[in-house]
Amino acid sequence: MSPPERGSELEQLELELLLEAVWRHYGFDLRDHARPLLLRQLRRYLREERLDTLSALQGRVLHDADALEGLLRALAGPPRPLFADPAFFRSFRERVVPVLRTWPSVRVWHAGCGSGEETYALAILLMEEGLWGRCRLYASDSSEGLLADARTGAVPLPEEEEARHYLEAGGRRALSDYYTRDGNWAVFARPLREGIFFTQHNLATDGSFNEFQVVLCRDTLLAYNRALSHRVHKRLYESLSRFGFLCLGRKESISSTPHAAAYEEIEDSGRVFRRVA
Repeated sequence: MSPPERGSELEQLELELLLEAVWRHYGFDLRDHARPLLLRQLRRYLREERLDTLSALQGRVLHDADALEGLLRALAGPPRPLFADPAFFRSFRERVVPVLRTWPSVRVWHAGCGSGEETYALAILLMEEGLWGRCRLYASDSSEGLLADARTGAVPLPEEEEARHYLEAGGRRALSDYYTRDGNWAVFARPLREGIFFTQHNLATDGSFNEFQVVLCRDTLLAYNRALSHRVHKRLYESLSRFGFLCLGRKESISSTPHAAAYEEIEDSGRVFRRVA
């Protein structure tokens, strides 16, 4: 029997059954992920795993927890380079850091941190700006495997482009000052590794777990449909202290969310919003 055609009713049925099975068996709710992006990711994953159908993937995932972890990694996408968006980090230095300096302590939550590259970039920035000693940086993801990678503090050895992005982001030293080389890997310095609290948290199902002055959730919401996006925005809003900062990806916005009136966008900041109500 040949695989179902792309976009066919059978493929759609297989997709719904796969998502429902993952939810019932493991408690991971992928049912409100945006379908076009989700299907593209799953089709690519089928090719990589040499599987013909989503039904075959469902059978593997239900009987092998490691296969679920592989699926979650595939949906997370490839790791981001360090300082992949230098304009955002420079704007954060210029617009957010001066405010953070006026507060006695700062709690930061990076939601959807993946394997931690952007989290470590933010940690380097906070250290350079003299805020590391009074910051508590929490980073969360639904994938325990990605979190395990992040906790090691090891990333592929940065290339010249990443070092250049670090300087464009306002970096004050050499990027290599923050890691030691181990073959083809860079291992971040102990103060950085030990100062980040990586924790499992599913934005689709878990509630707020603290109050934060800064929340980063960048390019994660793109994977969600409107209903889930609104629910997640509610959790982010509930987690953010008054006058705190919400940092989104460049293609994301709060304009169509129920909490849009509670924020003002920081001018020329690259999607940094401040809660004002």
